Amino acid sequence: MGRRFAHAIIVRTSPPQGAAAPKTVGKVEVWYDAGIRDDFVALAVINASGIRVDKRDAAIDSADQSHVSTSVGPLTPGEYTVRYRAISADGHQVSGAFMFEVRPE
Repeated sequence: MGRRFAHAIIVRTSPPQGAAAPKTVGKVEVWYDAGIRDDFVALAVINASGIRVDKRDAAIDSADQSHVSTSVGPLTPGEYTVRYRAISADGHQVSGAFMFEVRPE
């Protein structure tokens, strides 16, 4: 039998899913359980008003093909949704979303 590839799944995020983050977080990061392909990689950070607040610079880490990040400026208190999309090694698209919160100081 040939080698089977599983669809990539997220194993870690920064800020952690559902957690509170500092307003100076700087980057939002996602780690998958396996390397992903460069095709159509996306990572977007959306505030509670539906406005995209990341710097639209999502990229795969050249030293770790399972790590994707995007930059953000200082965030105001509130809830944020992170939408992700990638192509796993088996060629299937994986996508979804998770939330984190920035609390007032």
